[in-house]
Amino acid sequence: MTTDMPNILLAAMALDLGGAETHVISLARELHRRGHRVVVASAGGRMVPLLEERGIPHIVVPMASRNPLAMARAYRRLRRLIAEHQIGLIHAHARIPAWLCALAVRGKGIPLVTTYHGVYNAGFPWKYLTTFGQRAIAVSEDVRRHLEGPLGAPPAIIRVIPNGFETGEFRPGLDIGPLLRELGVDRTGPHVVHASRLTDEFADTAVALLQALPRLNEQFPTIRLWILGDGNRYAEVARLADEVNRRLGREAARAVGHRLDVPAFFNLADCVVAVARTATEAMLCERPVIIAGEGGYRGILTPERIPLYAGANFTAREGGTPLNPAVLAEDIASLLAPGKEAERQRLGRAGREFVVASLSIESVTARILDVYAEVL
Repeated sequence: MTTDMPNILLAAMALDLGGAETHVISLARELHRRGHRVVVASAGGRMVPLLEERGIPHIVVPMASRNPLAMARAYRRLRRLIAEHQIGLIHAHARIPAWLCALAVRGKGIPLVTTYHGVYNAGFPWKYLTTFGQRAIAVSEDVRRHLEGPLGAPPAIIRVIPNGFETGEFRPGLDIGPLLRELGVDRTGPHVVHASRLTDEFADTAVALLQALPRLNEQFPTIRLWILGDGNRYAEVARLADEVNRRLGREAARAVGHRLDVPAFFNLADCVVAVARTATEAMLCERPVIIAGEGGYRGILTPERIPLYAGANFTAREGGTPLNPAVLAEDIASLLAPGKEAERQRLGRAGREFVVASLSIESVTARILDVYAEVL
């Protein structure tokens, strides 16, 4: 790998709750730790302070909008940013930033690397607004197949590199006392945690969990469900949580909105229901995980399933079944049943061991730097 790395621009749509966004933060911080000059551009969001506290510049560029006027402003700001910060390499995350960055560097000889964090609409006109740059990174094998197939990326430019994780931030053994005091509860549970965007179909899992909760309450009369995240369906989810609480005669569910202390919630959890990056972060906290979310349902993540599910980035895009509250309740109950503490610990340890060995931000950044070296 070359040691003469130019100034790097990481371009993202926004920096709010989400797997791609969190990966951009982690990658920027690791590049900065290694001594590289990195600048991040996005429409902004609540995770920007995580860059600023490390001294990493963030430039507001409206790349989260499809509005033509906003995209024109974004293009102009990118051109100015590239010149002012003497950018020599761009790494774009998501389709709109990749397309805008490709326009902004046209004729400048600045290499562009893109990362695709999921599968995208390949129909008209989106397929023709998709750009790959000199290298396209797919975060999993199913995304690679999508790039090669419906989106038409040349196989030779694709590299499969999973998202990286800061294994020290997400870990077991964190002090959850401050969180319990803030929430006004004690450790009595069991506690089930779900973290996700509460937008469009992504909120379906939260709704299914709330539908499963009365059934679970019969077996676990002190169970609590914590729903983390916000979005255009947050109000609906919060209202459903209130309805379930009235039905049960106690607060069994609470939608807590967007949180930055997700590791503390995972340390509180007896099991976590999630997909993709959130599921992997729960694995780092040594919590048993049920894969439910994007794409549907895949069930309890056992050690035997970890390598298989990693190929789809721990989503349910491949092999998933439709969300069923009854099945969800049955799997949660099997994990929380009396006498299953040792099994939960076994599942948790296996998850953390896999992520530390295969998905640390240090090892992932090294592979991404190799891609940068290829295009330079």
